[in-house]
Parts: sequence; C-alpha cells; structure tokens
Amino acid sequence: MTSTFHGLETSKRALFVNTTAMQTLGQNIANVNTEGYSRQRVNTSATNPIWQMGMTKSQMPGQLGTGVQVDSITRMRDSFLDTQYRRENQSLGVYNILNTTMTSLQNILNEPSDNGISNVMNDFWDSWEALNRDPSLLSARVAVSGAAQNLTDTLKHVGDSLTNLENDTNSNIDKKILEANNIADNIAKLNVLIRDNEAFGDHANDYRDQRDLLLDNLSNLVNITYSEDDTGMVTVTAAGVDLVSGDGVTPLTAESAQAATGGELYGYTQSLAEIGSLRNQLNGMVNTLVSAPVTVTLANGYVTSTNITALNDVTLSNGTTIPAGQNIPAGSTITSEMKIQVNGFNGLHQLGYNLQNPAETGLSFFTTTDGSGTFTIDNIAVNPDIVKNTNKIAASSKFEVVGGANQTIKGNSDIANALASLRDASFTFPSNLTSLTQGTTDDYFRALTSDLGIKASNTTRNQENQQDMVDTLQMSRQSVSGVNMDEELSDMIRFQQAYNAAARAMTTVDEMLDRVINQMGTVGR
Repeated sequence: MTSTFHGLETSKRALFVNTTAMQTLGQNIANVNTEGYSRQRVNTSATNPIWQMGMTKSQMPGQLGTGVQVDSITRMRDSFLDTQYRRENQSLGVYNILNTTMTSLQNILNEPSDNGISNVMNDFWDSWEALNRDPSLLSARVAVSGAAQNLTDTLKHVGDSLTNLENDTNSNIDKKILEANNIADNIAKLNVLIRDNEAFGDHANDYRDQRDLLLDNLSNLVNITYSEDDTGMVTVTAAGVDLVSGDGVTPLTAESAQAATGGELYGYTQSLAEIGSLRNQLNGMVNTLVSAPVTVTLANGYVTSTNITALNDVTLSNGTTIPAGQNIPAGSTITSEMKIQVNGFNGLHQLGYNLQNPAETGLSFFTTTDGSGTFTIDNIAVNPDIVKNTNKIAASSKFEVVGGANQTIKGNSDIANALASLRDASFTFPSNLTSLTQGTTDDYFRALTSDLGIKASNTTRNQENQQDMVDTLQMSRQSVSGVNMDEELSDMIRFQQAYNAAARAMTTVDEMLDRVINQMGTVGR
C-alpha cells in the first residue's frame, strides 16, 4: 500500500526544485551585464521510484514515482571556444600595441608637412643654392647657418621623441609584467577556492567564471598555455615560465618579457625593435650625408687645399697632367674638371676656403656633440665656430695672395655650388636599413617614409582583421554562455507555472487528506 503522505512529499520536491530554478534564473538576470559571467543551468532528474507496497510482493503494476531532484547547477561554457578565443586574443594584443606604436612613429616623422625633415632638408639645400649665387652676401650666409641649425634641431627633436617613446614602451613593459603577476596571484587563489569547494561535489561556477576571465585577460598580455587537473586547479605557462602551478606562482621578469611570443608584452618588444629600426635608418641617412664617401666634380680653377687624388686625369696651370689615381700636391691650380671622392658633406666643405683673413680651409661644417666619429640624429650639430661667425662657411675654391696673405676670392662660389649639388648626388647607404641602398638623400628619405607607411598600413590591416576574428569568437562564446533576457523571461514563466502547479497539487493532496482525517466516519453520529 502507498504512503499516506506520498503526494505531499512529491509536491514538496517539485516546489523546492522550481524554487532553485527560479533562484538560479534570478542569478542569471542579475549578472546579465557582468563581464565574464556564464549563464547557469539547473540540471534535474526524477528521484528513485518505489514499489507499491504489499504484504509479500508488489500487488500493483509498475513503480511509483517519488518526484524530482536537483542533480547539479552548472554553467554553460564551451572550453573549445575558450581555447580558440585566448589563442587569437594573444595575437590581437600584439597588433594593438604595434598599431599604436606605428601610428606614433608616423606622427613623430610628421611627413608630409611643412615642419617635417624633408621640408627642412629642402630649406637647407635651397640656402646653399642662394649662397652659390652670391657667396659674399651676409644674409645668404646667415640663411645657410640658420637652415643648418633648423635641420639639426629637427633631427634632434625626432631623436628625443624616439627616446621618449622607447622609455614609455619600457615603462609599459614593466607595468604589464606587474599586471600579469597580479593576475597569476589571483588565479592561484581561485585555484584553491575551486579545489576546496568542488571537493564536496559542488560546482564552483562563480569562482570558475572569475578564473576564466583572468585567463582571458592574461592571454591579452602574454602567450599562455594552460591545463586543468582532476582537482579543478589549472597550471599556466606564460612566455616559457611556469607562471601558475596549483597554488604556487613564479613571477614574470623583464627577461621573461623578451621570451614572449604573443600578447601585449611581445607587442612592446616588437615596438622597441621598430623604434630602433627607424632610428638606425635616420642615423644611416645622417652619417652617410655628412661623412660617407661620395664622388663630386670640381670646376677648373680650384686651388687644392691639401694633397688630393683625382679619379680622372687632371691638368694643372703649369701644363702638367696628373694621371688618375696619382697625388696632386696641395696648392696646385686645376685647369680642368676634377672628379674626386670626398667624405660626405664635411669632406667637401673642408676643401673650400672661407672669408677669414687669412683664408682658412679644412673646417668641418657639422660636428658631433659627444665627440664620436659617427653622426646620428642625436649628436649632429652645426660647427659652433660657424654659428658664431658665418664668414667661416667655406664657399670658395680659390684664393689670391694679398700682402703676403691668402685671401679668398669673394666672388667665387665653386665649393658652395658643389655642396648644393650634393642634393642630387648618389650616395651608398648602409644595407638592410631600407629598400634603397643607392641614391640621393631625398630618395633615401622617401624610401624610409614609404617603408614606414607600408609597415603601418599592414599593421593596421592585421589589427582590424584580428579584432574581427576575436569579436566573432566572443560572439560565439556569448551564444553559449551569455545571458539572453528573452530566454530567461520565457524560463521564468515556465518555472512559475510549474511552481504554481506543484503548489496546487500539494493543496489538492492536503484537501484529500483533510477529507479522510477530519470528515470520514462522522455519518450517523
């Protein structure tokens, strides 16, 4: 025979299960906008049935159900999508940083513009063209000095900006390492909470959501791999370091950042390489222009200021012909064109004569502020002697002896003309810096800016493509684990109706029992 109160117990279980479902649904709705939250679901099953009781065996067919029970409350999550998302999120972190860096580099060069390097260089060459027309004009000499100082100041400003960008990048690396280590500490703490809670058979849904969100954030910082053991604790490897192992953490260091192959840390190390590459390209241009070997042609009438070896046969004023490759003594007057190789702008300027009395020669136009022999955008400067006295600009190739002293022929501007012609001279630039190794300085700078523009364009395109991929994967994850309000409200109605029906069933059973207990056996009293 069945239990008298069996119907009450079955209805009670239904009430409790639907109450749990409504509470879980309320948790979902409350966290609809919580980052990293995964929709939770109540998993139910029918409780074990019982046989209809009899004296010796079941006297009624079948089994009698005993109601419903909650088996578990689990979160809706797809680990495969999580793995895909974090893998692509690492690449997104790289391109986000690189895209920002490439934009900053383009802003530093500021090309094309009225204040960029190319325009300042044009002003510098134009000033020499003006000096070539009248080498004795003071305003022309002041213009050359001013244009040269503007050029060196602009290069120095670019160098300072690159240095600041490098310092900011290194500072951000330190910050990202600290952030990654803080995330690792929190993952280790959550590992312990998850292990302790799930040891009793429960599902630590909220703790797992928090840990998954931390793994998402960590994947944006650095390349990671991870695995979960039987106790629910994860082991995380980042940049080749066993970052989290159970409840233990091995912090990342600056050296670890150099080993990163993904995430923002790798993006920053790549950014440092791009900054260094641009600096090297600009340094190569400056050093080549100022001191690298270049072939120039000097007009007839040049009086050699030092012993010179020409690349062609040269006739002197005394009728002597000096074959190519042989030494031409200092003080010789050339009566034919002479091709020679000089060490860049400085080497050519050193061959000229200035307006000092007596005339001076051998003065470098550019110097280095640190005394090194290599010119860079950081150390190039106009010779302080020229800045103080523009008469020391060597524009002439001839001098005459007046009163026993050498005096520059003021109307001569052969050296100024030769210096101005370096604008169109073909230099050999260091290899592997840009796509151009042979050409003018203008060609080289255009190649430099073109290479930077192409890199920046490619980086932007890759960043946008990667962002689309990550967004698509995030949408796929949300379709699985995100809270859908329409779905939750639909479930709310369903659970409410089920609860009401269970309550009605319990009321009906109660009324039946009331009839049996309180109203049966009263007839005929």
